[in-house]
Amino acid sequence: MRNCILCDKNPADKTGSHIVPHFLTKRIDNEVGSHARDKELGFRITQDTTESYFGSAVLPEKLEEVYGEVTEEIIENNNIDGIVDNYFCTNCENRFGEFENEYAKSLTKSTSLNKNYVSEKRPFLGFLFWTSIIWRLSIQDDSGFKLKPQEEKKLGRILNKYLVLNIKELTFDKNDSDLSDIGYKIVRSPKFSDKFSTWLHCSPYYERPYSLIIDEYLVFLYFKKSHLKGMVQDFYGSEEFKSQAIFNTPFTDENIFGIEHEDYKIISQNIALFGARKRIENLSWKLDMIHQRLGGKGKQMYPKYKSEIMKRITNSEEVLAKKGTTEEYIKIIIETINELQNT
Repeated sequence: MRNCILCDKNPADKTGSHIVPHFLTKRIDNEVGSHARDKELGFRITQDTTESYFGSAVLPEKLEEVYGEVTEEIIENNNIDGIVDNYFCTNCENRFGEFENEYAKSLTKSTSLNKNYVSEKRPFLGFLFWTSIIWRLSIQDDSGFKLKPQEEKKLGRILNKYLVLNIKELTFDKNDSDLSDIGYKIVRSPKFSDKFSTWLHCSPYYERPYSLIIDEYLVFLYFKKSHLKGMVQDFYGSEEFKSQAIFNTPFTDENIFGIEHEDYKIISQNIALFGARKRIENLSWKLDMIHQRLGGKGKQMYPKYKSEIMKRITNSEEVLAKKGTTEEYIKIIIETINELQNT
């Protein structure tokens, strides 16, 4: 067994570790109306496919609404996204849990809209909570998010040095060079996930700052304060709110800029449109590669073939039922090419 990725001392004996704390993920991917454990019913969307996953406590009739017939193959291939085994030791898992339990209390505190409000008065707690999530996403296999190597190591050093088992023992060193030029901003749409669906989305295209959306929170992590004055990267239409959010350092109270539900809805729609565009672009590129490997003329598949294939994939009930598996794509591509060649 390998050693814990955080402390690198103890065996990584912990199973069922949540990369993102359960109190947040249950608001993203749990069955509608339930915040209980093992009630996950979510989807992992990539530029290639959409894969579903479900918890062990989801009732069969609910699964049938999603899959139709629930086969043994579906059950055997079910892997809940964001839950990993043998990444951490029990001690480090408990350190994460201590900060998660404390920060979860902020969900019930008073909030404000269209201005900043103090969400956590204890310096360093919010910083360690959010950076622990970002670091875990970066070290998770196939998360779709990755810090630069030196930044990942820096967060790992900070977390291993300062995460404690008792929050009352939390301290920080103002002269620690790792803490001198780092900070974050938070934008939140309070109670949005009580009524509407939310995302766990880590964009690979934003690094200054690293930008993520986790439930009803938008998180922006800066590894250099100078990036505050750098090139604007508008994260799905949130730049106006990010610019008004207060820059939090490890040594200050945590401030959050609150936004209306309608503003979050627009951001959410922009994420969905981005995903659809990337899916189409990726499929178009793959069709061109297939065309080239089959010896077709030019670098692009004939427009007639490409448009018909893409239309059939979009309208296919099989693709929708199986959430866009590669096998279904291949079947449609072969059938369409054969039909069009024989007409």
